Amino acid sequence: MKRTIFLLLTIVIVGSCRTKQSEKTAGADSTVVMIKPDTSNVKTDSHYFWTSELDQKLGLVMKKTTPVSNDSLTATNMIHMLNKQHPEIHLDLLKVSGDSIFTAIKKSTYLTQQMGSSGADSYLAEVTYNLTELTGVNFVDIRFKEGDHAQPGVYSRTDFVRAKN
Repeated sequence: MKRTIFLLLTIVIVGSCRTKQSEKTAGADSTVVMIKPDTSNVKTDSHYFWTSELDQKLGLVMKKTTPVSNDSLTATNMIHMLNKQHPEIHLDLLKVSGDSIFTAIKKSTYLTQQMGSSGADSYLAEVTYNLTELTGVNFVDIRFKEGDHAQPGVYSRTDFVRAKN
């Protein structure tokens, strides 16, 4: 019995470890994992702060949680909100250039070694979704020391997709 549980856990863990390359090859047959806006007060041209949840059936679920006013929609404010949401991971703004924002995490051990693959994916998705709420920003360059559960790179919302079953 213990051996069966260990085997199942190993399969789940190995299956959840994805490489950046496999994410990028998801291609046209992929869909956004799940975007569930709160439709009670949604305006289609509004900006939002996003959070993620892990659903046992759906996987990573992105949710619009808090409207962000246009005057608060700045790189500095969004990074401040992310750092407040995840105080154990401090994200620094390096610059905004063209359609990309450049960030860094100086101490990445919590992200890369302690959150697990799902936690790291959730964090990277939240950073990407929130920073691409900024007008004209489509890509987020996140620099940090690579670890077991996360790797640095340039992310966009399309990196958080899965193949249709």
